[in-house]
Amino acid sequence: MQNVIWEGETRQGYYRIIDGPYEGREARVLYSGDHQAAQSGVPKDDNPDMLFDYNQRLFELATNVVPERMLLIGGGVLTLPMALLRALPHISIDVVELDPGLPELAEQFFGLVCDDRLRVYATDGRAFMRDHALRYDFIVVDAYENTTIPRSVKTLQAFEAYKNHLKEHGVLAMNVISGYHGPSGRTLKPIYAAATRTFDSVDVFLASDGYSLWLPQNFILVGQKGQILPLVDYIRYGAVSPSEASPRLILED
Repeated sequence: MQNVIWEGETRQGYYRIIDGPYEGREARVLYSGDHQAAQSGVPKDDNPDMLFDYNQRLFELATNVVPERMLLIGGGVLTLPMALLRALPHISIDVVELDPGLPELAEQFFGLVCDDRLRVYATDGRAFMRDHALRYDFIVVDAYENTTIPRSVKTLQAFEAYKNHLKEHGVLAMNVISGYHGPSGRTLKPIYAAATRTFDSVDVFLASDGYSLWLPQNFILVGQKGQILPLVDYIRYGAVSPSEASPRLILED
């Protein structure tokens, strides 16, 4: 049974928060639009894994890289930062979330508490990187408009900006909803091309196990700057490497 505990509009969109089953687990989930897409969520069971598989993969990566300073572009209701603040006592996290209403919902409905190690900026990722010169050990990009990645965070110039904001041995991780083979791979392939053009090493990991690679699903793309960490030891599901001819890069208009 599903229970709507809040619905309404923020500055950027219309949302519902629902208590009920999600992928076989009892959970509290933030949906955008009229149940169009699950944007954030927390489990209400005894399983220690995060509710969304892609968030669990990002958590596994971060807790093995052990960054001191992290940037998250696309924060939602801050479930990943909250988990990392609990797991990594020395981490400091900057979150860029375009919608200022979502951190408010995080505090009211998802258990966000004040922490000096967490700073939230109500702007978009590219504007933040233009206006700030900070460099990070770990950058996560999880920016979506419903199920679409905004163009501004997947261009070649965006990847160059990510690299410029990483420290000497920094790591970028990006959540990509796409297929892998055939026409459904048209989202992943230009992003992979931009990453390989920019970073010293690029891997693409499955967020979940058991889905056909012909179907849209979550992938975690990871770019490494100036180092080659054994990421297959950190992330539960092995890497795949898009091998078809490189598509045209997405460039700024």
